[in-house]
Amino acid sequence: MKRCPQCLFLFPDTDERCDFDKTLLEVIDDSEIEAATRPTKSQRKLLPLVAAVGLLLGVFVFAIYYAVSRQTQDTSAAPQTSSTPLPIATPQPGMPSPSPSVSPSPSLSPSSKPAASATPSAAHSRASTDSVSTSGPGMGNRQGGRPVIMLSSGGKIDADEVWRTKDGVWYRRNGIVTLLKHGQVKAIVTR
Repeated sequence: MKRCPQCLFLFPDTDERCDFDKTLLEVIDDSEIEAATRPTKSQRKLLPLVAAVGLLLGVFVFAIYYAVSRQTQDTSAAPQTSSTPLPIATPQPGMPSPSPSVSPSPSLSPSSKPAASATPSAAHSRASTDSVSTSGPGMGNRQGGRPVIMLSSGGKIDADEVWRTKDGVWYRRNGIVTLLKHGQVKAIVTR
């Protein structure tokens, strides 16, 4: 084998000059090549230390990743509460006292027959690709008036239509359908 004295690159015995810097190559024996490529004692002692530090660093990074992903899962599983304040209304003189009333629920699929009675139907408990009807016989125009939802907080909501399900009280106002939990609703009256 031959070696370049400038760049220390190894060449076969057939080459005379270095391909990189064009200096004359010198002949070396195999023992010099082995000595140059063999790790020293200090390098051998350093290898386990570097491996241990790398392992500890990997465990530390994994622990941080695990903690962050766990925290993200916990916050996404926590129930979301609405922070929208509800309007507070003062009682008006001459207004009848609110009494709870039951109105029919919309069906999950369109029906060709009108409902025979005003009893509540099954609640929205499954996903469906069918359209959900928010109107029906007697919905939103009971006793010729518009429904008003009296809230537990003292506020009121004027709605176009109102119906109860096992999930809560649904109402439609200006084409937007909204759900109120049972605890938020005190009564439903008509004007």
